[in-house]
Amino acid sequence: MSTEPKPCPFCGGNHITVQEGSTFRWVHATCGNCGAQSGEVRRNTMVKPEASWLDARADAIEEWNKRAP
Repeated sequence: MSTEPKPCPFCGGNHITVQEGSTFRWVHATCGNCGAQSGEVRRNTMVKPEASWLDARADAIEEWNKRAP
């Protein structure tokens, strides 16, 4: 699993960030150029906040990096 996001599939931008989603329990990756978003992934709020954020960030980037074959 790569923790580096691929460029945006729509605009080719490389400014990909991970942000809170619909609530604090969800996060998603977002392109800073065109606003494209990955699907939301659930953040485990039952562990330390730092560990929770790092795991959720990695999961969001993994979701972002999924591409249709």
